Amino acid sequence: MLKNLIFCLTRLFFKFFFRIEVQGTENIPQNGPLIFASNHISNYDPPAIMSFIYLKRKDIHVVAKKELFTNPLVGYFLEKMGGIPIDRKNPQISSIKKSIEILNQKKSLLIFPEGTRKKENKDIEVKDGISFIAYKTNSKILPLKIDIAKNKSKLGKIIIVFDKPIDIERYRFSDKQSFKNLSKEVMERIYSLKIIRGSDV
Repeated sequence: MLKNLIFCLTRLFFKFFFRIEVQGTENIPQNGPLIFASNHISNYDPPAIMSFIYLKRKDIHVVAKKELFTNPLVGYFLEKMGGIPIDRKNPQISSIKKSIEILNQKKSLLIFPEGTRKKENKDIEVKDGISFIAYKTNSKILPLKIDIAKNKSKLGKIIIVFDKPIDIERYRFSDKQSFKNLSKEVMERIYSLKIIRGSDV
């Protein structure tokens, strides 16, 4: 009940203050291990994205930089939602193990592969952590993009677009390059997502 209430209030917050628009939710599988991979533009990204994923996947968790847990509002949300803190400069094995454990339970996990906020698609950084976790848990990866439409409002309008999942079975993972290729595809899919007019939420 508490989780339902928190996610409901979070959606109302983003709808009222940011006029949030969500597209492509029909692409979200409702069962099986699934990694949501997103770009990162602000500290609001985890609660905004998770609150709408929750409408399709009640089992959603998130890996978020440890600094977010010190923010009173975002930190409270992440703790109640079972967030996994991670040190971007020195990732702990415990964070990776917890992520694998969640996916092995056939649940879903939100990850920000770049590990830091970026306003634009410049010099895409490819990190192999998401590929390794997907490989160890045989999880599909669903790219998504969060963006802010520029308008007269100081806050802007948040738009989230979900892509179709990437089936990792075509990657053999026989060498390091296979992991890099998958991570690169994930980031390219994220930044190539197009925003369409209208909303499905």
